Amino acid sequence: MRSESLQQNGAALVTTLLAVTLLTIAVVEFAYSSQVDYHLARNALKALQANYLARSGVNLAVIVLKRDGQSSLGIDSLGDEWAQPLPPLPVGEGVVTIRVSDEQGKVNLNALRNTSGTINRTWREVVERLFTLREIDPGTLDPLFDWLDADDFPEPRGAERDHYMRLSPPYIPANGLLLTLGELGRIEGFSAALRTRLGEVATVLPSNSTSINVNTAPREVLAALFPMIDRQSLERFLVSRIETPVHGVNELRDRLGFDPKVHTDAFRLVSVRSEFFAVNALATVEPVSQALSVVIQRRAATMTPLSWQTTLPLGVRG
Repeated sequence: MRSESLQQNGAALVTTLLAVTLLTIAVVEFAYSSQVDYHLARNALKALQANYLARSGVNLAVIVLKRDGQSSLGIDSLGDEWAQPLPPLPVGEGVVTIRVSDEQGKVNLNALRNTSGTINRTWREVVERLFTLREIDPGTLDPLFDWLDADDFPEPRGAERDHYMRLSPPYIPANGLLLTLGELGRIEGFSAALRTRLGEVATVLPSNSTSINVNTAPREVLAALFPMIDRQSLERFLVSRIETPVHGVNELRDRLGFDPKVHTDAFRLVSVRSEFFAVNALATVEPVSQALSVVIQRRAATMTPLSWQTTLPLGVRG
């Protein structure tokens, strides 16, 4: 009898221990699930706050660009208010960093296409020199020329409709203007690494009639425009233009030391005024960061966003 009682007590103890174990597992699982839900909700809220903070940073940059357009003396330069680097700005629980750059300081790849659908010879020579300066094979440009021009006859190293239709999946080349810089990824030979190398000197704007602002253009862009200028003269101009920007083509000729009798088509490709700008805002609301890149077109007092690119939340920590 005593043995049966002990067996019953042992069974009850095992049952109790099993019940406690199962209950403990359930409680731990619930606590873990609640913690995960809390972190997901917190990070979602922080991501939303960071997104709106980045948008506020863009709006601030737009105000500065608009004010500059109304008050400047017909030129845009690296000495303007919009071009000055700002320290990170604390806002509420977050901080936002804003940078504005002149897209017309870069080569607009759409300028390669004439209105007739052919490739512009002068721009082609400039872009080929730019690729050489960036240590990129100029032959890489052939598929780009084919993508832009209206015909279906490939350049020596190019790619036209027949090539793209043999891919998997197949697609049809634009045979027209590029819509975004990202579209280069659809063109034969334009790898992600190549597109990254072009980011500082090339852009895609919604017009093929834009010019390059010599007051903001990088060294390599100016060197591609004016290959006949010696390095020392170019360096002097790059330094002096910050405090003393150029006001016109004639002044540019003098500052670069051009012989008045020497003719070059490059002067038809430049200006001292800009219409397109890129605004980059990075907002952080710990532990989440959000980056926003916007291309703005400025016409008189009208500011028009042309493209918005938002990255996924960065730096999320538990």
